[in-house]
Amino acid sequence: RVAGVRPQLRSHARLHRHRYRGEVWYLLQDPVSGHTHRFSPSAHLVIAAMDGRRTVAEIWEIANRRMKDAAPTQDEMIQVLGQLHSADMLQSDVSPDVAEVFERGERTERAKARRSWQNPMAVRIPLIDPDRFLDRLMPYVRPLWGFWGALVWLAVVLPALVLVPAHWADLTGNLGDRILAADNLVLLALLFPVIKALHELGHGVAAKAGGGEVHDMGLMLLVLMPVPYVDASSASVFRSRWQRALVGAAGMGVEVFIAALAFYLWLLAEPGLARAITFDVMVIASVSALVFNGNPLLRFDAYYILADLTEIPNLASRSLRYLGYLVERYAFGAREAQAPHATGGEKIWFVCYAIAAFIYRLVVVVAIVLFIAGEFFVIGVLLAIWATVTMIVLPVAKAAGRVLFGAALMHQRRRVVAVSTAALVALSVLVFLVPVPFRTQAEGITWLPEQAIVRAGTDGFVREFLVEPGTRVTQGTALIDTVDPTLQAQIRLSEGKVAELEAVYTDQFVADRVKAEIVREQLEGERAKRDRLRERAAELVVRSPQEGTLVVAHPQDLPGRLVRKGELLGYVIEAQRPLVRVVIRQGQVDVVRLATRRVEVRSAERIGEVIVGTMMRHVPGGADQLPSRALATEGGGSISVDPRDASGTKALERLFQLDIALEQERPPHLLYGGRVFVRFEHAPEPLASQWYRRIRQLFLSRFNV
Repeated sequence: RVAGVRPQLRSHARLHRHRYRGEVWYLLQDPVSGHTHRFSPSAHLVIAAMDGRRTVAEIWEIANRRMKDAAPTQDEMIQVLGQLHSADMLQSDVSPDVAEVFERGERTERAKARRSWQNPMAVRIPLIDPDRFLDRLMPYVRPLWGFWGALVWLAVVLPALVLVPAHWADLTGNLGDRILAADNLVLLALLFPVIKALHELGHGVAAKAGGGEVHDMGLMLLVLMPVPYVDASSASVFRSRWQRALVGAAGMGVEVFIAALAFYLWLLAEPGLARAITFDVMVIASVSALVFNGNPLLRFDAYYILADLTEIPNLASRSLRYLGYLVERYAFGAREAQAPHATGGEKIWFVCYAIAAFIYRLVVVVAIVLFIAGEFFVIGVLLAIWATVTMIVLPVAKAAGRVLFGAALMHQRRRVVAVSTAALVALSVLVFLVPVPFRTQAEGITWLPEQAIVRAGTDGFVREFLVEPGTRVTQGTALIDTVDPTLQAQIRLSEGKVAELEAVYTDQFVADRVKAEIVREQLEGERAKRDRLRERAAELVVRSPQEGTLVVAHPQDLPGRLVRKGELLGYVIEAQRPLVRVVIRQGQVDVVRLATRRVEVRSAERIGEVIVGTMMRHVPGGADQLPSRALATEGGGSISVDPRDASGTKALERLFQLDIALEQERPPHLLYGGRVFVRFEHAPEPLASQWYRRIRQLFLSRFNV
């Protein structure tokens, strides 16, 4: 039917010769639609021969004469023609079917819209063609696109990277509450589109600087937030992979540059609106660059950079096709299945990338849904349904339709059904019936009651230990001697004033009773001051609060050191087997109390050493107070606390506490008051019951439903 057709490429089509992983490929670019198609050298010969004068049969004969065994088959010829026809890149001597042309264009637009709306995290809405604007802009920005621009970028960014660690505590302190404050959310909503517009402008300028064109600009609903985007896909025809990667990295480069400038302004600004704006700019630019654009497992900037540097175009789609081929060929036994063209190195990339990208994308989507649902429950639920349908239900239904009804597996239908059923049954048995290890993770501290803690009674310098650490002492035993060089002078001065006022009072008592009363009040105040100073002098000797063994973490560091009143100096321990106080979340408390078989404790200092423990008692009822700040996020723990609480120990959720007795004497690395990780081992359960329990805990803790 097509042998006599005289095909010809449309005049606007452009061919580019590329080399990927040592192999020559040809890219056919359609500047009108912005699409690019990749062809092998044999297909390129066929396409190059389409001059409008030769028929398809003549072109095929030319290919056979020149390429002999490497020439394309008739089926491959028809496939190339069909691909070019579908892309609307062909014209021929046959009168076009106008209705079919319009229908093809409408199908293309529908497919494009469908692909956009099937990604619930990033819906694209095209708006304008920015190419002319970028042409007018290029004379102003081109001088920065080269050696001097790179030098300026490094001069701004590198010092910021050096300075950030010194200010890390100020930048990250109470980060979640600062970001999610109502007034700050308004700032974020206003700043985010502006920063992303500059990001996308970087892509557009980079593409234009390399000789490309940018014809598509619009808005993308990124997690329901409208942000600009530009289509810089014309860079895919750049011959140098480094130039292509540079276009992909330009947006992140702009954001990092903006973040560095904002950091300098943040250092200079006083607390207020200006400092809040610079902080938000840093957060937006850094999080966007690291979590989204900087991760190649999501199809943002880093994905295209990775594909360009590894010379594997269309990495994501080819990975899925290769996995599909592996399933059809080896699981379903379709020996006639045609393997996608790939080198040995590409095959490894395909398998690893397809699996890792799906898992990471799922994790990111779940995290985003939970975050939004925590603030706006109904929107979060709708977004979760949308993501489930587009990411799981529709792909599974499409794959099932291809497997069960597709012509490619027509001869293996029985095996397909048998293998699919067996896989489904095996997965169901694994998830619903096979018991797997089940455990609960929690955090706690090495616990001592307040009466076991040795604290400094007043300010002073430590002179010496009156009792060696490790010695058993009784209650009231003098442990540590501290001195205050000015205290004795203050006592003598106060005693002199008391003696002087007593003499004056005695004289005035007879001469003038009114003055005597005034002096008496002064005398009482000075006596009280003298007594307080004497009490402080007595408190310079630190005494044992109870009977037990004196334990000091670093005794060699104490002599000569200034200690403040109430500062922790050591412990007096009654038993050598300390307790661990563990904090349990509300959703975990029942299974920990009722179904624990074994308890393992690991110190944060030596995570590899396991200490076995036994549950002793449960602190009755739940509360929001932590036993130590070490368990809060500010202290390195995992529990969020109320930023308005001065003590830093008021949690944002209801918690339960229980005590664990260690079954061995305290190892030297297990410091009192230090954070520990506790693992409660339970009876093995199927994955389904464990997942149900954790999902229920999640809904209870985050949504109270």
